Amino acid sequence: MSRPQPVRDLDWDAGQARKLTGALVDLWSELLDRMRELPVSRPFAAEDIAREMALPVPEQPLAVAELAELLRPMVLDHSTLCGHPGFMAYVSGSGTVPGAAADLLASALNPNVGGWTLSPAASELELHLTRWLAGRFGLPEGAGGLMTSGGAASNMTALKAARDARTREDVRQDGLGGLPLVLYTSEEAHATIAEAADILGLGERAARAIPTDDALRMRVDALEAAIADDLAAGLKPFAVAATAGTTATGAIDPLPQIADLCAGHDLWLHVDAAYGGAAVLAPELRPLLAGVERADSISFDPHKWLYTPQSSACLLVRDPATLLRAFSIDAAYVREDANLSGRGLNIGELGPQWSRAFLALKVWLSLAAHGTEAYGRRIAHDVELARYLDERVRDHPDLEPMCPVTLSIACYRYAPAGLGDSALDALNERLMIAIRRDGRAFPSNAELRGRYCLRACLVNHRTEADDIDALLEATVRLGAELAGSGLEVA
Repeated sequence: MSRPQPVRDLDWDAGQARKLTGALVDLWSELLDRMRELPVSRPFAAEDIAREMALPVPEQPLAVAELAELLRPMVLDHSTLCGHPGFMAYVSGSGTVPGAAADLLASALNPNVGGWTLSPAASELELHLTRWLAGRFGLPEGAGGLMTSGGAASNMTALKAARDARTREDVRQDGLGGLPLVLYTSEEAHATIAEAADILGLGERAARAIPTDDALRMRVDALEAAIADDLAAGLKPFAVAATAGTTATGAIDPLPQIADLCAGHDLWLHVDAAYGGAAVLAPELRPLLAGVERADSISFDPHKWLYTPQSSACLLVRDPATLLRAFSIDAAYVREDANLSGRGLNIGELGPQWSRAFLALKVWLSLAAHGTEAYGRRIAHDVELARYLDERVRDHPDLEPMCPVTLSIACYRYAPAGLGDSALDALNERLMIAIRRDGRAFPSNAELRGRYCLRACLVNHRTEADDIDALLEATVRLGAELAGSGLEVA
């Protein structure tokens, strides 16, 4: 066989790399320059977007100018702009500029942060960052964790560690064997807690939904009663998943009292702080999270209220050895004598993923480029904006507040006189869509005590009071139009 000749079609040099990335940076710069003048979203139809995004996959390469021209409509015309100052939906951060730049560098390095030898710098930065974050939450020396894709992955990983820590030693090898495990969470908790119970083989009903008080926080008396009932029935409670910043309203469960109850029953305390955890960076908000330092595990999503690009979440744990016991595997193809090689910890052994991107870089670079003081000011400002929205709602005769403002979420509804709750539910459901189609603001919804309402979640570093005013102006204007036209959305 003759010696194969090089095939270097894909091996671009620095000049080619700079040309392509330069064209994309120009497109990104245009997006940043025009962000405020563009609509947050447009009245997209799925079939139209599918047709527009059926981009060619050619046999021969396209020139850089052609590639940029193909991508330009995707960026400026066919996307919902989650970084637009009028975007106030769900709990989706706005995306920092340093974070986007970090993603380019992370992809250029292309480490696999599942194995230390494949990612020495990336692995150590991730371990350093999660230790630093754990310290901000008040966890003790030695605490740490790992980056994940989001709150769902963090919650599932934490509850798997909780299951293994609070059951017999052979549970990983032999399974539950009918062990009747149950865990507890708020009726306002994220749906991924019940989903985790399903994935772990417990079934969704094993995640007991504990009633909430008037402020939509878990009732500790109801939690205590549920634990007693399950123990009397021969079941085995193993964990409580409290929430620090519920998805619908931002409510924070009474963490100190829940921690006391967990300590008394030897239950693992997991705190889902995927959204509200950012309050630890704002000194005036930090007291709201009192008790979080007693958690065994904490879910936290920088891609929510630290504004970093998707995906950049993390799971923090009091004792990282609990993750090793729950996820470490012994496979011949990753076996290596660490004393001989000098390698550090394989982060893949702390969770279910071994193919792992360099997610920590965008979080660290965003924090380093802006500084934690600026982050604290902006996070506190988001709470001020939510309170401003709530005050304006309370001052308007046709608007009604629907929950207390704890963090940066305000829920309200358009409620003109003369309409009952059922009619208001229908009106506000249509109104949300109408506001989005109007293009100036993009709220989402919540259902609180059975009532449909509009919801603004302010985790956007570009949003200001003018954008709140625009949302409320659209609410009143379009609400009146809908109410006067039989509730039909144009």
